[in-house]
Amino acid sequence: HLVGGVVIKMNGEWYGGVWRGPEDRLLYMASLLGIVFSSGVAKGYRTTNANCSGRHTSGFIQKSGKYFESDADPSDKTCCKGIHVSSAAVAWTYFGIDPTAQMWEVKFKRKDLLACDGQKARIRGGVFKKIELPWAKKEE
Repeated sequence: HLVGGVVIKMNGEWYGGVWRGPEDRLLYMASLLGIVFSSGVAKGYRTTNANCSGRHTSGFIQKSGKYFESDADPSDKTCCKGIHVSSAAVAWTYFGIDPTAQMWEVKFKRKDLLACDGQKARIRGGVFKKIELPWAKKEE
């Protein structure tokens, strides 16, 4: 099985929602999003409101550079407080399309990947960089 340029062998089965197989389920689910690790680093994407406040948690302000949450839940849940990343397409559409939204590229290490459900991944932190989108015109 080839996902994102990485070969993933599917030698396992689902038992009541739990994958039982020799491969790493977390890395497999991340690869479905196109999140793959090369030289120990992966890229994910997220959006904020135009003013860099969180689209789900408006009190959160995203800043460029290194950012890590010190109290990130270490469990494998994705639907809980934390930094969520995905593919660029999912990040752009997840909370509805807002042409004024700010897109972010996030580089992070394997140890910072906490959970992934195949749609979004929750990370402890990484290096955040604003990126411009050629298809989204900012209001002037």
